[in-house]
Amino acid sequence: METLLRHWQMLRMIPRYPRRVSTSEIEQRLDSRGYTTTRRTIQRDLDKLSREFPLVTDGRKPSGWSWQQDAEVFDVPGMDSSAALTLRMVETFMLRMLPGQCVRSLDGHFRRAASILDELSDSGHSSWPEKVKLVSRTQPLLPPDIPEQVLDVITEALFRDRCFSGNYRAAVDNREKKLLFHPLGLVFSDAVIYLVARIDGYEDVRHFALHRFVTTERLEQPVERPAGFDLDRHIRAGRFEWPIEEGKTIRLRARFAAEISRHLEERRLSEDQTITAAKDDRILLEATVLDSHQLRWWLLGFGDQVEVLGPAALRREFREIAGRLSQIYRET
Repeated sequence: METLLRHWQMLRMIPRYPRRVSTSEIEQRLDSRGYTTTRRTIQRDLDKLSREFPLVTDGRKPSGWSWQQDAEVFDVPGMDSSAALTLRMVETFMLRMLPGQCVRSLDGHFRRAASILDELSDSGHSSWPEKVKLVSRTQPLLPPDIPEQVLDVITEALFRDRCFSGNYRAAVDNREKKLLFHPLGLVFSDAVIYLVARIDGYEDVRHFALHRFVTTERLEQPVERPAGFDLDRHIRAGRFEWPIEEGKTIRLRARFAAEISRHLEERRLSEDQTITAAKDDRILLEATVLDSHQLRWWLLGFGDQVEVLGPAALRREFREIAGRLSQIYRET
């Protein structure tokens, strides 16, 4: 029994490649836990264990031992089906929200979870991932490519509260500029990931699409957060609705086709939204909303099923848009 327990302790001491542990380090750790043995015995044990488990040695002197990088996780007690299902759902829906080093540390757990669920082919646990999916109500778009090195550096910097430098290509002029970033948060907006950050030397908080980073470099400089900054409050203020003017709201008045009524009642624009019957079998919607580009995109999505009545400036905008569309689509 003591040999079995010693072997189990040894397996738990061995890190995943590229990290390594030497036989002398294993000997010291075993001794501190009450398992007195010799280095030669430990070497023999490791040779035996490597025939049963995916262990590798670097061949150095003293030799270093690691679990293979792609090895499944070994642990006692073993992973149960519920834990395996939870990890599978994390891998499916949350992988891009985790910092790179966390993802790499979970690789073995993900493989073990997949193996367990594969063995439970007749179980509800194994089929659950096929029964739950995530879809978007917007037009499906392929996610932009983000270099793995870029994502790793940014998530690690955010995780450790450290700055990083990077070459960023702005959307406006496509010019590349090297900047020093103070990362404050990541926001996932459909298929696009945005970094919320300060640029060194400036106080304002800005947004940067991760796919526009060309290169990134780790730094040890601590992040300087703006006093009182809170990511939730930043989002609730409408910063990701692309406001026309910071914090400015308007009283929207619009006439919609009657069949849109149910949608607008179930998914209200604001707490003070009202819907009343209007002429021509239409409804009148009134709501206080942020004056934003997002509002305009939303209204344009209804096509000829909406007429903007007010404010007057917004109605003029939509009249001009309708005029330009009429020119584009007029018959020739």
